[in-house]
Amino acid sequence: MIPLSTIYTLLREHFGALHGPEATRPWWPIFSADPPFEILVGAVLVQQTRWETVEAAMLRLLDAGLLEPPALAASDPAALAALIRPAAFHTQKAPGLIAIARRIYERYAGSTALMLAQPTPALRAELLALPRIGPESCDVIMLYGGGHAVFVVDEYTRRLFERVGAEGRGDKETRRQGDKETRRRGDKETRSGEASSFWRRGSYEQLRLAIEAELSSAQIAPVSLSPGLPVSPAPLYADFHAQINEVCVRYCLARPRCDGPPARRVYSLQEGRESYLGSETGCPLRAVCAHYQAQSAPPA
Repeated sequence: MIPLSTIYTLLREHFGALHGPEATRPWWPIFSADPPFEILVGAVLVQQTRWETVEAAMLRLLDAGLLEPPALAASDPAALAALIRPAAFHTQKAPGLIAIARRIYERYAGSTALMLAQPTPALRAELLALPRIGPESCDVIMLYGGGHAVFVVDEYTRRLFERVGAEGRGDKETRRQGDKETRRRGDKETRSGEASSFWRRGSYEQLRLAIEAELSSAQIAPVSLSPGLPVSPAPLYADFHAQINEVCVRYCLARPRCDGPPARRVYSLQEGRESYLGSETGCPLRAVCAHYQAQSAPPA
């Protein structure tokens, strides 16, 4: 089992700082004068949608003057749906975004930052009560938009940690149920080489809390977002999540590119985003990855 601190260190050495005070640019591309609201809108649009599509939609919204709560709250659902198309479920996301913008405009005088300044439990409850926001989107908004110390668990996180063989503090009942399911599937599961793991079967909250518990005991020093602010694990969580996404976009795809070169996918117009793609060294996690070691082992 590989400690999460080891995974993070290897990724950070390869990609450099992607988020926080040491990053040369914000990992989350920002184009408007209202980053918290832009992140919230992006977190909704990116659901089941590639970021290239989302970024193009965000730029259209910016050109239309709709990347601010008052304007978006007063927009026409059909016109908004046309602007965000072809984002998945654009006809459902449009009225959802209008309802969210109205909430921010009416309750927080149009200030997303004011809404995100609430204590974490209260903010999570309010966000989850809004349309089109589930646990993952909620935590993305809280972490990147408001600096709250919550770790975002997405499909990339599950895929990477399962393949690498990351340590996880899953509760006993979750592991017992998973072992029972593995036995039920029997030889078919064994032949596929995809035995159920905590990272695949655990619920969103189980995985989030397990990662946060693991990182809290790891030898990784959290940093403050800026001088004068209290030390917080939020920048670490944001940078680690960004590192996971980069390695999964570049190497740990559905069909892994372990030995490289990395996928040359350009998914943001943000200047300098692809500066590290000159590397031809393959995935930085090969030395510790259980999947890679199994694939590289000579036949018995």
